[in-house]
Amino acid sequence: MDTRKVQITGKSTYVLTLPKKWALRSKLEAGSHISIFYQEDGGLLLKPPISKVAQKTKKLKFNKQLEHLKRDIVGLYIVGDFQTVELTGDNISDEARREIKELCHRLVGMEVVESSDQKIIIKNFLDTEDFTIEKGLKRMSSLVYLMLEELASVFEENDRDMCQHIITRDDDLDRMFLLVSKQHVERLNLKKPSKHDNLNLVESFYYRLAANDIERIGDHISKISLHFSYISLPHAGLSILADLCRDCQSLFMDSSEALRESNNELANDVLGREGMFSEKLITASQLPVEDSIEMIIDSFNRIKDYASNIAESAIDLSQL
Repeated sequence: MDTRKVQITGKSTYVLTLPKKWALRSKLEAGSHISIFYQEDGGLLLKPPISKVAQKTKKLKFNKQLEHLKRDIVGLYIVGDFQTVELTGDNISDEARREIKELCHRLVGMEVVESSDQKIIIKNFLDTEDFTIEKGLKRMSSLVYLMLEELASVFEENDRDMCQHIITRDDDLDRMFLLVSKQHVERLNLKKPSKHDNLNLVESFYYRLAANDIERIGDHISKISLHFSYISLPHAGLSILADLCRDCQSLFMDSSEALRESNNELANDVLGREGMFSEKLITASQLPVEDSIEMIIDSFNRIKDYASNIAESAIDLSQL
């Protein structure tokens, strides 16, 4: 750690010298502009002028299972600082190239710019300066609301054709979740402080937790849609499932609002409605149909649990 003594010139100007080693490494000169960011702990973050840097390239070999390689690419996307990913190997199959391209579709800003049986080059075109975790969480919440709205319509109208559309929406939710995860890591590393991001680090942490819960809710909505495609229910059974879906929608939206507003009272209201919802689950579990209904009931129960997790995070944030 280095220390400096504050000096005062005139009547109100505070002056602080900069470490020479840092100034030289940052290539500062007379007239250089330094960006100053205020931190929630009262500290200041100083950033030297942005200079052109060589584009970073991460090289990966096709010497492992494709699934392992895909996980490496996702990990690089979330925590890596690079512009290009270069994958090389002997006789890269058409199937592998197709799967890598599909993976990049799930990663906002990532594009395959070159693809052959010897090499795949992926470029990172993402600029997260104007993107904030708050915006990402709001978008995720909107997607889940729409998925639950459509799922309720599936039950109310007995419209199985809409199930596949709901499952497709989950892909968009996954893309947004990965982007929120990436932004959270950048927030922690202070690599690219965004002037539009008003969250402190504690709030950022809880928003990232909530994003994980929202992503899991989307998975269970897709699971319900898939299993519903294989069962047949009488009108009374459809009505029970539609009612459960509307309750889940209400619990989720109230918990999300409680988180955004740090609303302790609304969050406790969500948690207080768990008992009534559980009673409805017991009633639904007695429907005389095949095993798929048990998986649907379990997914509704999980959705309730994740909404409760978000409400509990809201209560934690209300104590700040």
